[in-house]
Amino acid sequence: MATKKYHFTADEALGRLRPADLGLEYTSVQRFEIGQDGVHIESGGEEICLVVLAGRLSYRIPDRTGAASLGDMLYLPIDSSIELSAGPAAVVRFGAPCSRATRFAHLRFSEVDADQRHKVYGTPESGTRRDVWNFIDEKFDSSRFLIGICHGAPGGWTAWPPHEHGDKREEVYVYFDMGDGFALQCVYEDMGEANAVALVRDGDVVAIPKGYHPNVGCPKSGIRYVYCMVSIAPEERDFMDLRTQRIYGERLE
Repeated sequence: MATKKYHFTADEALGRLRPADLGLEYTSVQRFEIGQDGVHIESGGEEICLVVLAGRLSYRIPDRTGAASLGDMLYLPIDSSIELSAGPAAVVRFGAPCSRATRFAHLRFSEVDADQRHKVYGTPESGTRRDVWNFIDEKFDSSRFLIGICHGAPGGWTAWPPHEHGDKREEVYVYFDMGDGFALQCVYEDMGEANAVALVRDGDVVAIPKGYHPNVGCPKSGIRYVYCMVSIAPEERDFMDLRTQRIYGERLE
């Protein structure tokens, strides 16, 4: 029997990773490296979120043009398209099935950083302090997405205490802006038989169908990743609807 795969390199993500490739039901992922020639992306029957992992790019949709840089997100509704050009830049595309109309949005890191969507969890003393930016939260008009960015301190843990989303949401992490540093990502339902313990670097992807998923960054760079949670049931999006591993704590710090 083939071993289920959870960890994918940046190069492997250059080809579209469909839900079945990731061991998921709904989430698709693809990495794009944008040069001067540009890339054309169509959403079809998925709502899409594009996240700039490195560099800066220009974009064009039928009635709008703009520029996006590191940490920015571009949300596309179903049956729409976008042209990305004028890199160099690296972008990750998340997709999930959607059956209703939504609206295009350019979510700038600088704006999310300046308001209540930027949250701090944990403490330096426990080695768990991290910054979380909830770009697509419960208030954002999306069917299934909860998407944001997490920065962990050098040598520190995030997604702590370990927690899981049960049968309500699946998740994907994409790591970025860590230079030549690395991090360790755990995925497990049973600590005696972990689903994955992966050494992750810039551009890597880890799929989390279910189970606890704490991680830790090396002392040189810490850990930085985009999280994409996709609700199994459309419109059921509650960021804090989760279950922690009680031996480590009863709620997110």
